Amino acid sequence: MDATTLLGLSGIGGTLLGTLAGAGGVLGAARITSRGQAEAEELKARRQVYSACATALLARQDAVFLLLETFTADSFDLAVVQAGVRDTDDQRATVARAVAAVAVEGPDEAAHRASIASKTVEHLCTRLRDWAAAVAVGRSVDELLHSQLTFAQRDQAEVEDAVDDFTRVCRTVLHPADRPPAARRLWRGTRGGGGMG
Repeated sequence: MDATTLLGLSGIGGTLLGTLAGAGGVLGAARITSRGQAEAEELKARRQVYSACATALLARQDAVFLLLETFTADSFDLAVVQAGVRDTDDQRATVARAVAAVAVEGPDEAAHRASIASKTVEHLCTRLRDWAAAVAVGRSVDELLHSQLTFAQRDQAEVEDAVDDFTRVCRTVLHPADRPPAARRLWRGTRGGGGMG
């Protein structure tokens, strides 16, 4: 085989290697782009789930706080109180569905905080529902408030804290770059297991 033939074959081989390397690069870039798109879609879906849950929790929180205010108003109106009880009860299923969606979406810490917030709101709703039932059968509103208002106000503060904790965890999950470096390392280490550590 003469030098010219060898040189030609060498050029063909180089072209083939270049083509293969280029194809590998394109495939690698495609995989990276596909993975990036999948992560973006996952983040978008998670944001929608968290937003729906936070909205449901905040709406029920506002409704139960308004209900508490109707008990302490200068002019007590049992019909208004009973309407408030129905309003908070009507929102229970919406909150339950939203919390269940967070439990499916994860991670565990977000699901845990959503559950705590839901239960804390429900606890205050139950207290005020019991108040309304007691007043409806003749218990004095003034006597009830004298003996129970402090507990309801404590519950109110716990509701605010629980809902705030849930929204804080949501922000932490959705915006990992805002966490301190040590927290980011911990998050990466536990991400596969679904928890925040």
